[in-house]
Amino acid sequence: MTDIKVNYRRLQNSSVPTWLGLVIGSWFGLAWAGLLSAPAGIGFGITAATAVGGFIAVPLWGTVWGLIGLGKQRQSALRRHGITLLEADDPLAQRVYVLAAQLGLKTRPWVGVMPHNNAYAIGSGPDSALVVIGQPLIDTLDDAEVDAIIGHELGHIANNDMRRMGLARSFQNSLVWYLGFSNTLQRWARWLLTWLSEFLILSLSREREFWADAIGAALTSKEHMIAVLEKLHNSPPLGAFEREHARLMFRGIPGLLFSTHPTLRERRAALNSERYLKRIPIRRQQESLPLEPAVALPNVEDIAYAKR
Repeated sequence: MTDIKVNYRRLQNSSVPTWLGLVIGSWFGLAWAGLLSAPAGIGFGITAATAVGGFIAVPLWGTVWGLIGLGKQRQSALRRHGITLLEADDPLAQRVYVLAAQLGLKTRPWVGVMPHNNAYAIGSGPDSALVVIGQPLIDTLDDAEVDAIIGHELGHIANNDMRRMGLARSFQNSLVWYLGFSNTLQRWARWLLTWLSEFLILSLSREREFWADAIGAALTSKEHMIAVLEKLHNSPPLGAFEREHARLMFRGIPGLLFSTHPTLRERRAALNSERYLKRIPIRRQQESLPLEPAVALPNVEDIAYAKR
């Protein structure tokens, strides 16, 4: 395997532009709620004072509770998603560590296995990230294809995609909380009041998949990434767990406006044209890099799960 190292520092991984977009989206939601409630004082009863207060409260709540939620996300997933954490000397964990080092990450993520035919990464950042691979993928794909999936999930970590998507949902929830909707009505209120944000978030989700595919291809090859996408496209339909967490998954809900992921055709075309792959900052070296534990890995003090 060629030693390909991604220049992590040059990745466009700042979540600040996304945060600013979410602030503007929350303001739009408040203005839209006020417009709906204006005729004869009906609707949601949004007064000018309520709307103005929300311009500060909703972004503040969305940011604070979003970051708190991200900090608890890994432990929550371990309790609820049927994940088995792997020891540091497990062969699959070692492969994740090597690919993480190639990507330039300074910490090793936690690594887990789940029973679902999918994969995902969660956490507030590289220091708290968890990479989860489905046992069916390990059993049916070859090593290079599993590495492509690992590279894709590490790409989400490197690009701060978990923080982007976590803040996006938190901002939407903060708006409906602020307007006093019950838990039962929050889902429908979110669509009614934050429809612009919802479409933008879904668009962001699809865009981040293209970038993660490109990083996975950079760490392996575009042929391996395409092969994985084609195989999973022909897999059984998504289960209830996968659909519930589709925005996190390697394989989500493809389609147009209401989809979390691009279609197979779009992802394959993006990889073949190298539209995103050409924009990944890569440093290449000539020597081979075997996927073995002896490859230069971070020191123990840099391991994420040593920082408990």
